[in-house]
Amino acid sequence: MTTENDRDRAEAQRRYFIDMNWYEGQGRSFTVLASSRLCATSAKKKALKTDAALLKAIGQCCSKSEGFIAPGMPLMEMVFRLFLANGNDPMTLEEVQTRLQDKLRESGDLRDISLPKLRRIIESDRYYGLRPVPSEEPEKAA
Repeated sequence: MTTENDRDRAEAQRRYFIDMNWYEGQGRSFTVLASSRLCATSAKKKALKTDAALLKAIGQCCSKSEGFIAPGMPLMEMVFRLFLANGNDPMTLEEVQTRLQDKLRESGDLRDISLPKLRRIIESDRYYGLRPVPSEEPEKAA
């Protein structure tokens, strides 16, 4: 029997990422959106034409700049920037929550970033392309 605690634990372990295919399906450009988050140093570089190059520059340079993730930003913008800084490696809700808490604690920001709230805002995203990592389908016996 599955308990509410088990569901909460499973929900907290669900992993999310920026789905590049989502942008294509929406007629939008991840490159344009991510490029607008580049720091001045990285923005001057001409070699940042691919999504991989953008993510690398943001992770290695821009994310270390003061204010890349700032407490005054909307929560979804902060979450998006966490994924950019992380190279778009999938993260669980708990990982996102912990990283946000670290950023908010520095400024004394007391906003609600409970797991249910994070799940709700990430799953209702229609701008940043954040999606749950697809669960693997069980293989069918031949």
